[in-house]
Amino acid sequence: MINNIEICNFTVFDQLKIDLVPGINLFIGDNGTGKTHLLKLIYLQGVIDEHDDPGAGISEIFLPHNRSLQRLIRKREAGASLSVGKNGETFSIHITEKTPRGTVRISGIPRNDSKPVYIPAKEMLANAPGFRSLHATREIHFERVCSDIIDRAFLPRLKKTDPRQKKLMDMLEKGMGGEITAKNEEFYLKSRTGDIEFTLVAEGIRKLALLRLLIENGSLDGKSLLCWDEPETNLNPSMIPLVVSVMTELEQMGAQIFIATHSYVLLKEFELQRGNHSLRFYSLSKNDKDSVSLSSSGTYPALFPNRIADQFARMYNLEIGRALGGNNE
Repeated sequence: MINNIEICNFTVFDQLKIDLVPGINLFIGDNGTGKTHLLKLIYLQGVIDEHDDPGAGISEIFLPHNRSLQRLIRKREAGASLSVGKNGETFSIHITEKTPRGTVRISGIPRNDSKPVYIPAKEMLANAPGFRSLHATREIHFERVCSDIIDRAFLPRLKKTDPRQKKLMDMLEKGMGGEITAKNEEFYLKSRTGDIEFTLVAEGIRKLALLRLLIENGSLDGKSLLCWDEPETNLNPSMIPLVVSVMTELEQMGAQIFIATHSYVLLKEFELQRGNHSLRFYSLSKNDKDSVSLSSSGTYPALFPNRIADQFARMYNLEIGRALGGNNE
């Protein structure tokens, strides 16, 4: 479990410290406040080890121009650093400008007892045929998280499934309206009308299908660390209660979850389903000096600043004003 993160002089962050809960951590903020970067940093500590080239690992996940790590340093006169507290251990990364592309030093690599999974905002299952071999042998402009999630999806299913996992799989299958099959690296939705290739299946359905695959093959279970960037993308709001139910059940099984979102419906659904779940909301915002700061709350209504809630309040006030015969301004 990740307990805390400290970031210094990295991309949009001057100085940031975050204390995290063992369950579900929800991040909001304007575009450009570093939500995706934060998720990638969390994922990074789970996939890098002492035998890797740490610089290559960081550049594959963040994909800076020309693979130059210097571009990830916010203020060039100083280096960048990341520190992750995990199960009483500390994992640290330091990036300096000692070489043209930057130099990386890592220390305190923790035991990776969790299984990191990163679901990017862009849906990848429809692009699966041939993508992994292409990404492995050619310079294409896709971050490593895109190929990693396809690798996860293609893992064989478990011989034995936990009853709680089976329950989630059944819920997702009902939401999709069919089963998932794979032929020659191409995914299909098997429904009453036959097999439909994923390129012809709605993207929201593909998101549910990915969750089911990850649960079926054991990638998502009680030992998982899940980073999910904008689950709401191309997902009808009527499907969000199902997604939230799956996430809260995974949290009850022991998974730690990190979500970046712009969706009021998703946030409110988590608040409504919170029960006894470990849940915390975080807001990233920029000040006048273009530096990102953080605030957090155990409840959604108390989270401030909250530009998502502000916009819904603005629309509500406009609608009330029109209903009362006011102007349209």
